[in-house]
Amino acid sequence: MRFCFAVTLCTLYLFPFAALQQDLFSVPIVDKSGAGIPLEVRGSLTLRESLRANELEWSWGEQVSAKNISDKAILLFVATITEVGRYSSPDGRRAAPGSGPTYRLEDDRFFNEKLIEPGESLLLRDTKPGIPDVACCVNPLSETHAPSAEYRLYFVQFADGSVFGNPAEAGDSLAIRQTVLRGLHELLRSYEDAGESGFAVKLKDLRSYMIAPSLAPKSEDQPPFFETAICRQILAKYDASGIGGALDKAREILKTAEKHAAMIALHPPS
Repeated sequence: MRFCFAVTLCTLYLFPFAALQQDLFSVPIVDKSGAGIPLEVRGSLTLRESLRANELEWSWGEQVSAKNISDKAILLFVATITEVGRYSSPDGRRAAPGSGPTYRLEDDRFFNEKLIEPGESLLLRDTKPGIPDVACCVNPLSETHAPSAEYRLYFVQFADGSVFGNPAEAGDSLAIRQTVLRGLHELLRSYEDAGESGFAVKLKDLRSYMIAPSLAPKSEDQPPFFETAICRQILAKYDASGIGGALDKAREILKTAEKHAAMIALHPPS
């Protein structure tokens, strides 16, 4: 027993990095968007690291919000948050150990009455460090740098149709708008053509496509209407309030979209 105890002490003395090292870093978020942005970022991130020998475990948490500092209501914005860890990327690897993902944030209120008003703040990320990522072959003696978090605002569309940034950055969101508009028109046309029974059949078709997408007719829309949040809202209203509730919901959403479209027409994205 004495011999085993002595060996254990020698192991810890000769190989100190075999013991677990845990660190917690508070990381301020830095705005890399440039001057004149209408949506100002605030908050910080947390990086939790554990190092045992040459194995690194890490996890990020985020408490980040943004405030509309312009004098106009915001209809749509596109931004990213990037988490950069303390270690450099080894040759041949795309991501450095300890770094988090780049979050792409797109918020489109085109089908919503509630816009991001001047002076209003909204939560972008609200998480705590959780299940860690793991990477091996990290040299515990290698040089490290301070972790960082970067925010970039790429595009904003205001309620009056004017824009900040490059509209190409919002290509996906703008395409989904057209998909939803076509879907809403088709759904309401089913009521005009065949009344409540035709409307109910169309809703049931959409639900079946959600369950089994292979049953859906081929469409160039990606994602198709049945995969959008708007379609899910209408189906939820159907479940809660029946055909009348779903019909009112679809009309309400389309009316809101048409109101925003009329304003955007004054300053269409180029």
